[in-house]
Amino acid sequence: MEDQLLKRRISTPRAATVVVLAAVVAVSATVVPSVAQSFLTSQKASKIYVTNKKAAKVYVSNQKAGTLYLKKKAASNLYVAKATAPQSPVVGIAAGTALFGPVSATTAGYIPTAFTSFATKAKVSSVVLSFSGTATCTSEKPGADQACPVSILVDGQSTGKVNFAPATLASPTPAALVHTIVQTTVLGKGGHTVAVQYAGASKVTFTLKSWNLAVQAYPQPEEVEETTTTK
Repeated sequence: MEDQLLKRRISTPRAATVVVLAAVVAVSATVVPSVAQSFLTSQKASKIYVTNKKAAKVYVSNQKAGTLYLKKKAASNLYVAKATAPQSPVVGIAAGTALFGPVSATTAGYIPTAFTSFATKAKVSSVVLSFSGTATCTSEKPGADQACPVSILVDGQSTGKVNFAPATLASPTPAALVHTIVQTTVLGKGGHTVAVQYAGASKVTFTLKSWNLAVQAYPQPEEVEETTTTK
């Protein structure tokens, strides 16, 4: 009797269906939690990703991006061609703290280590020469026409004698003061040397306690020859 009742309550096909559904529910119970963790809810996604409306504020459109680029004519007015761009300046420096003098010579003589060398690639370079130092120039009877001169030589050629410090009384011993001379010249392509001499003078005594020599060469761009074209 019990077997017959069981068969009536649950038929064989329905029993198989119940078993399959139970298995599916068991599998989904184990898979869904892991799958759910790999997806974001709408609320979480809104905090991480921007909407199309917000993204439009961050990124520029193609129309706006086009204003960042210059046309060929506009660019030529703002930028120079590489061939005509100015070259970087060339610098040469030297300095010394060794005492030079006292010197009472009337003939020219080089100041030890007061020289520097450099090279320029341009055909023409504008050059600025600067020499400064802490010096004294003394005389027993200083006059307006008495001074201690120096001379800057470029590639062995003097740029001219220049009075570096005026003469003062030898007694009491005067304080050494800073004096500076600046000269300019034009040089061609190649290597160059700049040196400094005490030019010498009568009735004066020259003493140089420290000095600085600086040379700045500014290469000039070459002129581009204009050419005519015919259509």
